[in-house]
Amino acid sequence: MKEGFERCLNEHVLFTKAKEGGKLLMVSVYVDDLIFTGNDEAMFEKFKNSMKQEFDLFDLGRMKYFLGVEVEQSSERIFINQKKHANEVHERFGMEHYNAVKNSIVPGFRLVKDEGGVVVDATAYKLLEYR
Repeated sequence: MKEGFERCLNEHVLFTKAKEGGKLLMVSVYVDDLIFTGNDEAMFEKFKNSMKQEFDLFDLGRMKYFLGVEVEQSSERIFINQKKHANEVHERFGMEHYNAVKNSIVPGFRLVKDEGGVVVDATAYKLLEYR
């Protein structure tokens, strides 16, 4: 706040600082981690240097992984995925060798109870914690 940031009304961990000419710096705070980005290199560097004076800051460069989300960045786009997490879930539930399908149910297909099927724990999905 002392740097002139405003807290986002809808997302309380997001802070923004805007200047003339459309210059913008955005900072997201999660516990003791900061993610910051902007469209002005000078604002970006000034903020980074002020944080280094206040805290033991480790500059990890461009973000590659955060809170279970893999991040790929280029000048044209930012792509995020949870491929690693999905693979871990498959392994945990013994599904790592299953094949993916685009649509496993044909439109209009009617489900029927399989009387001879294997009984499964109906609460197993609760083991899938949100990440």
